[in-house]
Parts: sequence; structure tokens; C-alpha cells
Amino acid sequence: MDSINRVILDRVQRFFPIVPRPYRALGEGVGIGEAEALERIGALKNEGVIRQISAIFNTGALGYRSSLVAMAVPESSLDRVAGLINAYPGVSHNYLRPANFNMWFTIAVPPGQDLGGVVSGLSQRAGGAPVLVLPALKKYKLAVVLDVLEEGDWEPAEEKMKLPLTESGAGFRATPANIAIVKCIQEDLPLVPRPFAAWADVLQMSESELIEVVSGWIELGAIRRFAAVLNHRQVGFRSNGMVVWDCPEEKIDGIGSILASYPEVSHCYSRPACPPDWPYNLYAMIHARTPELCESIAQGLGRATGLSDFRILFSTKEYKKIRLKLFWDE
Repeated sequence: MDSINRVILDRVQRFFPIVPRPYRALGEGVGIGEAEALERIGALKNEGVIRQISAIFNTGALGYRSSLVAMAVPESSLDRVAGLINAYPGVSHNYLRPANFNMWFTIAVPPGQDLGGVVSGLSQRAGGAPVLVLPALKKYKLAVVLDVLEEGDWEPAEEKMKLPLTESGAGFRATPANIAIVKCIQEDLPLVPRPFAAWADVLQMSESELIEVVSGWIELGAIRRFAAVLNHRQVGFRSNGMVVWDCPEEKIDGIGSILASYPEVSHCYSRPACPPDWPYNLYAMIHARTPELCESIAQGLGRATGLSDFRILFSTKEYKKIRLKLFWDE
């Protein structure tokens, strides 16, 4: 992994150029040509470092309802229950985390479906396993950008790309034409000089029209960002820990903002507490190279916020991790 690849990975995680020749634009930013940029990104995909480059949607703006769900599953039934949960197409992530509630998955249901009813059905199929439905009440940060840079890597401050903060997505219309675009651009961007033109041909529209739609949806907040998703283990981040706090309600916004300011935190949400089984209402995801570093980061977050009483739930097994495919029922 040389310096150019590290800078490329940093930038494509933040925002991919929405222009007719994006790989040329990306290459120019790091001092290489279009052909070399294509070759490097192709190699990073082949090595499994880059999972995919695509639109990352604000599912709520598209009419979906989503939640984190925790299920208490007997150890003898873990693989069977994971299989039935993973079979639901709206489940994108599913992890084993040692706790009373040990199976943690994210689920999204399409417009018109009842989130609670779907989760209840999964629980019944799992033999009546107890569940916690933990939707995000407020989002303080949602941006998995792994720090892959090393000291000395060339990265002019003026070219540092910030993550867009827009979130509302108000005004997105689920027309047949828009659904067709969503289903196309949620897939991996073609590795060709004019990838948006290749997509536009499939959609029977012009390249400029598609670029205008994608850029407009980003401004609208229907697309959180158009970017690369990395395989965190392939770039050295082999530990991820979900840190949970029981935070006083009157302090939760202020502390959530503090947690979100730390680069080691990729996600930060407030979620409903479910006492007495689960009193925690503030969540932060930490990615680090070792469990010990995760522990150290969590201790630092505790000191910074004044909340020293926390739990870290490490992911000990990955049952599922995919990009959510929207409008699968169409």
C-alpha cells in the first residue's frame, strides 16, 4: 500500500467525483493519469480493499423504516437463527456480540411494511427469541471514513474533502423512473473511463441527465454521499466495538455532539432505552486496529464526556455485511 493508494482510499471514502470522467479527476488530484487511477482502483477492488463505489442512500428519505435490532439467541441456535434473519433482504449487517442480547442486526423495511411486524415475525421464527427494537432517535454522526493515511502522505489541506451534512431528503418521489435509477446507482460503479455514461445507457438517458440527477439527490439529501466502502479488516482495522452509555436525557445532545467530533467514531446515535434489560440510550461505533486500542479510545471518550460507565460490545462474528439493496420488492 503506497502513499498514492492511501490518499486515493482516503478521498474515495469521503466523496467520489460526480463528473463525466471521475477517474481522471481523481487521478489529477494525486498526480497520476486516468489509466493509472483505473488500474489502481481495479487492483484495490480485486484485493478486497474496496468493497464497492456507489450511491449511499438516506433510506428514510426513500420511504424506508430502519432500525438496529438486538435479539437474545441461545448459543446452540446461533447459526440457524442467523440464517433465517439474513434471508430477509432488508437485513444488511448482522453480528454476534457477547451480551444478554447477543445477535445484533440492522433492518430496513420498504414503504407500506410495518417494521415492528417484520421484526416480530423474525422473532417468532427464531422460537420466540426476545428482541429489542432500537431505532435511531437522533443521528449525531454517520460516516465510516477509516484513517488510512500515514505521516508524510501528500494531502494538501485545501483539497481535504469534507463529508456532506445534508440529511433531510425531503421531496424525493418514488416514481418508476426514479426507482430504476436508485436500483442502478446502488450497484458498484463501472470501472471504465465514463462510468456514468455506461449507467445512463442502461437507463436510456443521457450522461449529463444522470449526473444532474445524482448531484441533485446529493443536494437534496436523498443520497448521503457517493463514495467507496472499504473492507475495514483489509486496511488493518480488525476490531470494531459498539460503545453504549446510559446517558441522562438532558445531556444526550451535548454529549452526542462531543462523541461525533472524534475521528475514531464512525457512527453516533441516540436510541431508546429499554430498562431494566437494556438501559443504554447513546451509542458510538469505534474502529481500531486492536481490541486494546478500542478500549483505550472508549476510556478517552468517557473522560471527555464525563460518562465513565460504559460497555463495549465487540463484534466476534460477522454473519452478514452487505450494501442494502433498495426497492427489492419492485
